[in-house]
Amino acid sequence: MFIGRERELASLNKLYNSGKFEFVVLYGRRRVGKTALINHFIDGKPAIYFMGVESNAKQNLENFSTNILEYISGIKEAPTSFVSFQAALDVVFQLSLNERIILAIDEYPYVARTSKSLASTLQ
Repeated sequence: MFIGRERELASLNKLYNSGKFEFVVLYGRRRVGKTALINHFIDGKPAIYFMGVESNAKQNLENFSTNILEYISGIKEAPTSFVSFQAALDVVFQLSLNERIILAIDEYPYVARTSKSLASTLQ
């Protein structure tokens, strides 16, 4: 059950419907519903959802690759991985040329700690 957060959802939907590239950073204390808000917002929209893990860059890249390839093919547990976050993000960019797509990176700090180049790649 999802209760409240109408103002936040309205803001996210306004940005989604703007027709231009938008970048949103959601932050706050732990356990306040950020992930639930993201999942509620992307429900029914074309979206790639990736949750970083406290592991290593290889594991995060494999998970990110799986999420992208699952979006493209609809097949869970895609049997391949991109060679880098840059290559993975290039594919997401190419997808966005054809359709409005949301890329949600949850637990970004975990990924950023393991992949020092990710911040500059996103920039």
